[in-house]
Amino acid sequence: MTVAENLAELDEQEIQERNLVNSFLPFRQQRSNSAGYDFDAIAGSVLSVALRKQLTKGSTIESFRDAIFARLAPKLTDDSMNGLIETMYFEGDASGLFKVSPEFLIFKTTQADISTNKHISQVLTNFILHESTEFPRLSSDVNFLEKELVEEFQKFLTDSGDESTEYPYLPFLSELFSEDLRFLLKHPSYFLQNLSLFFNLYNFLYSAQLALNVNGWTEAPSSKPLFFILDTEKASLERKQVGEAFGQLIVKVADLFPVLSMLEYLNQPQNKKAKKFPLWRVLQDVEAMPAHQQHELRNSLVELCRRYREKRGLEVVDAYAETVKGILGLLSETAKEIFSKRGTNQFTVNSKFVNAFENEVASHFIQVRGRSGRVLTISQDYLLLLTNLSIGDRKQIQFQELLSEFKKRGVWFDRQSEQAIIRFLERIGNVERMSDSGDAVYVRKTL
Repeated sequence: MTVAENLAELDEQEIQERNLVNSFLPFRQQRSNSAGYDFDAIAGSVLSVALRKQLTKGSTIESFRDAIFARLAPKLTDDSMNGLIETMYFEGDASGLFKVSPEFLIFKTTQADISTNKHISQVLTNFILHESTEFPRLSSDVNFLEKELVEEFQKFLTDSGDESTEYPYLPFLSELFSEDLRFLLKHPSYFLQNLSLFFNLYNFLYSAQLALNVNGWTEAPSSKPLFFILDTEKASLERKQVGEAFGQLIVKVADLFPVLSMLEYLNQPQNKKAKKFPLWRVLQDVEAMPAHQQHELRNSLVELCRRYREKRGLEVVDAYAETVKGILGLLSETAKEIFSKRGTNQFTVNSKFVNAFENEVASHFIQVRGRSGRVLTISQDYLLLLTNLSIGDRKQIQFQELLSEFKKRGVWFDRQSEQAIIRFLERIGNVERMSDSGDAVYVRKTL
């Protein structure tokens, strides 16, 4: 399915009573009964796609447990071992089993379909499907008993053939996520220890960079400046970039639901088989079309915009732009206008999306710092994970290159924070300083 095929159905799109977003957004409006994210389930969904494996039909933890005891029966001479195995690996929702090797998380893929988790899973699995990254065969450092568990589990897996349903809105982050996951899976124990941190980090970075890029659809997305401080630092008022970062971000977050709900109409929302494309990619493909085709599309978009505004009770537009880019701009501004009117249901709905971002997606990255107000912060645990991901397969890299890798992922620091990071990394013994110059400071992984 292509952009052109989606746009060919524009005239058939009926403007719905409700505004919906089914693609690209990893969170939904905040609800009081939200159970929070299950990152084990999200990881299971992502690993299933990355490893191209899924559970065979009817496979459950219970059936796997029975198969394990049947497998081990002729090999165990002491019956008391059965109770020990039960306690170690299958008690308490089999929590011990999920610590053996990441691939056992595939048992949790069905839980990834729960509404709280499925939107993140959808975005991240499409990242994996879009990239051509080769993921390593998992080889956890397991004992002889756990080796039996891993080998038996292979009988419960079959090949999967998932296909991408969304073109990544942020290709630069899609590529980095796939590479970072590949690196982590080379270190299965480290991955399991940092699983929640990793997926929570990428959920936030993607959501934040999506907000910072959503209005810049006339060009391909890129990592936009977003300044953090370490959570141990002071946020003095003169640090303007730090003080303004959160406020500037949250304004952009308020545009996510409006723009993405409008984009649904350009992607055949009623056709579940239709691949969904970002707004910037729609424009890119349209501008590569012949002039006569662009003219036809322009007319269809004008009619869509007219019906869209009429359905939402907005003023009639006297004159429409002559270009597709101009009409897409009007559609985007129309969507934001709809959700900006205080006292309306649309404004309330959008406010709940903004609250969900603040209280669920970004909660680990926001602190209130006196007169500076809310600032974006990175804890030491997140900093160490981000450092290891940035260095990747290399033994060490220069500090300035490390900062560049941070920026690629959407994490920016001012000069004061850069010095604080060096001091922290020196304290834990991860720095080799050739001179006082930043270019001569090398940082090693903690792995």
